[in-house]
Amino acid sequence: MEMTFVLFLTFLGVGLAAGFLAGFVGVGGGIIMVPVLLEIFRNAGVPEDAVVQAAMGTSLSVAIFSVSSSIFRHQRQGNIRWQLVRWLAPGSMMGGWLAAYLASRLPGSWLQMVLMVLMVFAAMRMLSSREMQNSPDHKAAKWKVGLTGLGVGMVAGLSGLAGGIVLVPALSLILGLPGGWLAATSSGTIIFSALAAAVGYLTLSPPTSLGPGFFGYVCLPLVLPLAMGAIPAAQLGAFINRRTEGDLFQKLFGGLLLLVAVRLLFQ
Repeated sequence: MEMTFVLFLTFLGVGLAAGFLAGFVGVGGGIIMVPVLLEIFRNAGVPEDAVVQAAMGTSLSVAIFSVSSSIFRHQRQGNIRWQLVRWLAPGSMMGGWLAAYLASRLPGSWLQMVLMVLMVFAAMRMLSSREMQNSPDHKAAKWKVGLTGLGVGMVAGLSGLAGGIVLVPALSLILGLPGGWLAATSSGTIIFSALAAAVGYLTLSPPTSLGPGFFGYVCLPLVLPLAMGAIPAAQLGAFINRRTEGDLFQKLFGGLLLLVAVRLLFQ
């Protein structure tokens, strides 16, 4: 894919939007990047039997940078529940790598449909539930936390969204974490699922050549402009998250999920 100046600015803008969401919502930014990359890769002639996986793999590679940036800010603000992260991370890494392997062998249309259904379900729960009032010291059973991490990793590998799209509702609805801790703890966890899934997409071999610049399912030349926008924007998103009420955060997140689900349906 030839990188023109206009295309570079386009990806920089996409990275800015994705990075802001990564910091504010606690996701990897794939909510924005995956749909955009799908259209660009299809227009560039990437084979249809691998275009969805290419969008997911590239998005996850950028998520490593955006989420790392948001973690730095969230940690300074003291909002990451590391006690939960240490039990969520191992399962999320295992699930991310396994799901990336599985996704390379499934039709892309199936992956989009699964992702859309998950988004609608999570959105309905977030919009209809009030903010959890548990204290920050609330403790969930370790087996429940571990299984949640595994599920998050599987979603990351199968969707290209780093897993935050499911982890944020799970932290609230299953593990009972208050709204003010959701985005930060999600960021601290999904860095592991994003890393494992991205490595999986980098090392897997597509059925046909995807074109110059691709390593596995990842288009490395696009990672740079996307990451350049995502890294500073993630700082801003995390900063604003700190000043947002937990109940409002849940409603905003639910509305975002519905918008993306509709977009995927028509795509």
